[in-house]
Amino acid sequence: MASAGLRPIELERYSSSNKIWATKVKRLRLPDVLCVNTGLRVEVRAKSDLAIRMSDAPDNPQRRWFSGLAAEDMVAFVHCKDVNGDFVLAQSPELFWVRDIQQCREDQTKLGPAKSAGEGSERDREWPTIVPSQSGQVLAVTATTIQTRLDTGRAQTYQRRNLNPYVQPNDRFVGDAQFIAGLPTRKAAFSEVSGRRWNPRTLLAGSDIDRYVSAKALASVGGDADLPALRGLLRDNDARVALEAAGSLAKLGDRGGVVELAASLLEPREEYLRMEAVFLFSELRHSPLAADAAEALDGLASNNSFAGDEVRQAAIWGLGRSGLMRYERLIPFLDADDENERVHAMVAFAPDLPDGVVRSLVATLADAGASDRKKASAAHVLSSLTNASVAIQELVAAASQQGGASAWAKAILGALPPTLTAQALAAAGLTDEIRPLQMLSPSNNWTKVESVQSGINFVRKQTVSP
Repeated sequence: MASAGLRPIELERYSSSNKIWATKVKRLRLPDVLCVNTGLRVEVRAKSDLAIRMSDAPDNPQRRWFSGLAAEDMVAFVHCKDVNGDFVLAQSPELFWVRDIQQCREDQTKLGPAKSAGEGSERDREWPTIVPSQSGQVLAVTATTIQTRLDTGRAQTYQRRNLNPYVQPNDRFVGDAQFIAGLPTRKAAFSEVSGRRWNPRTLLAGSDIDRYVSAKALASVGGDADLPALRGLLRDNDARVALEAAGSLAKLGDRGGVVELAASLLEPREEYLRMEAVFLFSELRHSPLAADAAEALDGLASNNSFAGDEVRQAAIWGLGRSGLMRYERLIPFLDADDENERVHAMVAFAPDLPDGVVRSLVATLADAGASDRKKASAAHVLSSLTNASVAIQELVAAASQQGGASAWAKAILGALPPTLTAQALAAAGLTDEIRPLQMLSPSNNWTKVESVQSGINFVRKQTVSP
């Protein structure tokens, strides 16, 4: 969307993240992405096998495939495949207008089996399409066929049946990632809306969804003149709209927004919105009130009233790389009583940390008051760094001294890639001492590679003692 000249933001919160939370937030049904320049809303569906496929509950008007979508919204289908554990996306999405999909006769679509009752007995509805499995070029399009030549040199003819062609002679297509024909009359394109201009303020008196979209968009395109309108939404009949308005106020630097968000942490209008307030605080990295947000999340994560509640894990997570990036505030949680909180604290550190944070982590190893649990957590973070030059310098100094920090420093140096540590270890005369520890490093030992470890553990669990 950005390369097409649009200005996209995430509309459906967490739709662009693969972080899974057990706590369910009852959000409005919304498309995933919004262009704040044109008002275009896009629902995104990533598919390992490309298809026009949407979840549908035919007997539930609130859970139809088009619930929350307007005719002028788009749906983007993106081919996604797993390549050695990494997700690889198609170069471009396959786009359709919702109105064009809605105009298809449902009796020409296919319904899959019912999903779990917990998902409202939804089923996958699929519209017929043609997706070549290999790349190639179109030779001819007739009333009944699409004739192609694949890149392997083989001729391939596809029967159109009742499907509409999306290609013309001489067009190239990408295998597995492109529809060349389908039941909807045509594909859509971002260029169709590139010249449109949209004012989110016109939605302030609309439906719950409209008001939510307006509040969300104003955080990106609004200014001081929009603060009164956002304040007016703080008592909206829909608590989700009100909370989003508070978040937008905070993003625009209005302290009243922070006050409302803080109140929602302790006494939300709806219980599930406590988690949403945490997520909104986590989004204030670029706000003038980012320090207030960090203080609020730190306070919640330290509040024993919420011990055992996933909301504390979310608050810790929000202080880290996916949120406010206030890494110094994460260090105390490396010794949290709850294991899940410790895990979230460790993973919330980025692999590329500011020098001051690195030095604080190394200092933890020498802190006589720090528990071995906290030192182990700090060691894990340090051994996962990609910008390890400062860490190596500090660790080499610690390894050369007497005291408990020396053993931890040597263990971390042994876990870091030898290509990063070789020069510093040689200069300090530590090469031979650290070499045995490096034998258990993934860089030198194939059995310690994460994917291999997973395989070993999987096979081990299949072993039954006689």
